[in-house]
Amino acid sequence: MERISAQGPSGPVRSDGATRKRSSGRRDQTREARRGLYRQLLLDAAETAFARQGIAQTKMEELAEAAGLSLGTVYSVYRGKAEIVDALHEARLREIFAASLIAEREEPKALDSLVAGVRAYVGYFLDRPDYLRMYVEDGTSWGVRASMAHHPRRAAVWSDGIAQLAAIFERGMQEGVFERGDPDRMARMMIAMQQVQLADWLEEGMARAPDLLISEIEAQVRRSFCKGVRHAAS
Repeated sequence: MERISAQGPSGPVRSDGATRKRSSGRRDQTREARRGLYRQLLLDAAETAFARQGIAQTKMEELAEAAGLSLGTVYSVYRGKAEIVDALHEARLREIFAASLIAEREEPKALDSLVAGVRAYVGYFLDRPDYLRMYVEDGTSWGVRASMAHHPRRAAVWSDGIAQLAAIFERGMQEGVFERGDPDRMARMMIAMQQVQLADWLEEGMARAPDLLISEIEAQVRRSFCKGVRHAAS
């Protein structure tokens, strides 16, 4: 039964479980929003620290200081450094996948869709060289499923990305644009090639202009998968 606790100008003011539930819900939303901010600050700080110092060499105290958080706050949102590494990869890979997907869906033809996705994918890494360095030095092979399987959180996002690329390759083969082959393998081969090209760009001191590197990667994609391109180039 509801309790009437006071008389308001328009009638009785009810004090019941619904009021307390709404208040508790707002507190929960505020708490979760604050935790979300802490996570974002920490992931941004970790991206820079891991790239410049290495994951093993970076201490949790250093991450807390770089993020402007207390060590206790850091441990309240992540249990340790390994969880931060996984969360960072998952967050960045989701951003990459989302950017690529948007670009791919704007192009009706398979080849144009693939190229647009490549440009978005590579462009993301070029805009975030700290994350690229961290990811390259992590030692994971981007094109090998067994290598990605060691990291379940990022592997789930990676699998979605591979499936999307494979669908484009399948469509392109139906359109007669791409050489015949296994679409899944073609997708993994493509990102493996890009891992090598991006790693070389880092090792060379990022000297090549981003637009030039993207053009080189796009040309490699065309040579590797499009019908007639390799014969024309030779």
